[in-house]
Amino acid sequence: MRFRAKFGVLGCAYVVLACLTVMLWLGGRHTETIGLFTITWAVLASQKVLNQVLIYWDFDSTGIHERRLWHERTVAWQEVNRVSAWNPKQPWSEFLAIHYARTSPMSDIGSIIANPRDRERFLSDLHRYAPQALFDV
Repeated sequence: MRFRAKFGVLGCAYVVLACLTVMLWLGGRHTETIGLFTITWAVLASQKVLNQVLIYWDFDSTGIHERRLWHERTVAWQEVNRVSAWNPKQPWSEFLAIHYARTSPMSDIGSIIANPRDRERFLSDLHRYAPQALFDV
């Protein structure tokens, strides 16, 4: 199953602001400041759109496969030991932290930070594939 990153209100705000600045610039307000502002917002909005397309998490019987732009990471299900809120001080945040620990010879401790569109299905599949993990959410 593939889960895509959530675009959210912030992503929409970046796109709207980029469109507004482009319209302002095309409307004849060709000042240096407006041009720089337009380029900045266009780059930020493009990054948000690319993140939407190029960040996802695949679940299969072997583990969770994370893809972030050009970086890929795979964590086996038996290595997942805890699933929690990414920032416990912000209960309204929908970001999840999937903590894992690898044993030797490839010892590693880390976490995957995820903000999937379908959070409930994501958590349900995590429960199914990694029943040994402690769930704090």
